[in-house]
Amino acid sequence: MLIVVFSGCSSEDNNENSSSASAVVNGKEWKATKPIIAGLVKISNVGLRFNIYLQDDSSELQLSFSSEIETNDAMPLKTYNWYNDKTNQDKITDAFFLNSSRIDGKIYTEHSPISGKITITALDPEKKTISGTFSFITEKFGVLQTKIVTPQVVEVTNGVFANLSYTMQTIP
Repeated sequence: MLIVVFSGCSSEDNNENSSSASAVVNGKEWKATKPIIAGLVKISNVGLRFNIYLQDDSSELQLSFSSEIETNDAMPLKTYNWYNDKTNQDKITDAFFLNSSRIDGKIYTEHSPISGKITITALDPEKKTISGTFSFITEKFGVLQTKIVTPQVVEVTNGVFANLSYTMQTIP
């Protein structure tokens, strides 16, 4: 079951942390320049879901991952994966990735995930900060706008986020 709930706070709201996020998108350096939104959602009798929005002026990367295991309102430090092919049907999919275009203040998502992984390297439930790495590939499924031409495949590599502040929400 995939449950996506986005809730969070801007990394700019908490200046004691030096948060950052960057990646290489189709061979070009990319850096989050807008407020970063991150949130941990605890869903009773289901588990935990973590959602991260990384944005610049023209695009948005969305990273989500889930776990049935929790310890002290924290997710396990591990690698979470998205598999969307017939060769990996026996593997657990516990992550989800999207890339979207920002055009005239609107978000357009013309790609769906093919594969990806996110590795959580640090999570501090007391300070409510998270760090990790990510990579994923998405493929175009259609055209939702005509202002720009988006590529057929988007490959995000060398993704890194550090000291992102997050909020926590509990859903009964």
